[in-house]
Amino acid sequence: MTAVVAVVAHPDDESLIAGGTLVLAAQAGAQTGVVSLTRGEQGPIADPELATHSTLGDVREAELHTAGEALGASWTTCLRHPDGELSWADHEGAADELAALLDPHEPDIVLTFAPDGLYGHPDHIATREIVGIALDRLEARVERRICLYETVWPPGLVPNLVAAADQAGLASDLWGLEPEDFGSPEAVATLAVDVRSALDRKLAALRAHRTQLDTGHVLAALPGGLAERFLHQELWRLARPALCDGGALVLLLGGHASPAAEPHRGTGG
Repeated sequence: MTAVVAVVAHPDDESLIAGGTLVLAAQAGAQTGVVSLTRGEQGPIADPELATHSTLGDVREAELHTAGEALGASWTTCLRHPDGELSWADHEGAADELAALLDPHEPDIVLTFAPDGLYGHPDHIATREIVGIALDRLEARVERRICLYETVWPPGLVPNLVAAADQAGLASDLWGLEPEDFGSPEAVATLAVDVRSALDRKLAALRAHRTQLDTGHVLAALPGGLAERFLHQELWRLARPALCDGGALVLLLGGHASPAAEPHRGTGG
C-alpha cells in the first residue's frame, strides 16, 4: 500500500497546502498521515470561548485530529517543538525525531513546504529543511527512495482571491497578512492536482481549525463558486527529482494529477 505523509509546521497548514491531495490519495487507497512539528500554541485565538493561551496547544492538536478525519487521514500527530522557534531549533535532532516517527509508516511520498515557506514564514522554511534532512536519514536506513513534493502557489492567486471576495462583499482577512505575501515566485510547479472533487472536504478540514478562522477570514465562509475558481488545484514541485520517480503522485491519483507542462504562474482568475 502506498503511504503519503504531509509534514508541516502548524495544525491547519496541512489542510491549506495539501488538503485536496490528501483526500484524493486516501480515496485512491493510500495510507495517509499528517505530522505537525509544533502544536501551534503561539497562534491566534478566533474566539476566546474556544481556548486560552495556556490551552491553545492542546486545542489545536485536537483540531488537527478532527481535520484529519475530514481528510480521510489514517493518522495525525503533533510533535512538541516550540511554535515560532523552529528556525532556532536543533535541526539535526528534529530530523532524527521525525525520521524515527516516519520509519514505521514507510512513506513513499512526503508533502511539505517549498523554500519560500508559502509566505516567508520562518517555521515553514525551517520545516522544509528539517524534512529534507529526515528523509536523507530515513532513505539511508531503509535503502529506498522517498518522493518529496513541495507546495507551489502562483504569486497572483491569493491577491486575486481576496479582491474577488472584497468585490462580492465577503470577508477577506488572511490572519492579518498581506495577500501579496503569498506565493512562490521562484518555484515552478512540476505537478498539478485537480482537487475539485475534494474541495468540500478540504474546506471542512480547514474550518475544523476553529481557533484559526474567525468570521472575518476569507476562508471561513467562502462560497463554493469562488472556492472552485481559486482553490481548484494544488500545485507541487518534485524536489530531488534525480532520487525519485517523478510520476509517483500521478500514478497514485490517476486522472486527478498531471505533470505541469509549463510554469504555473497563473492568477486563478
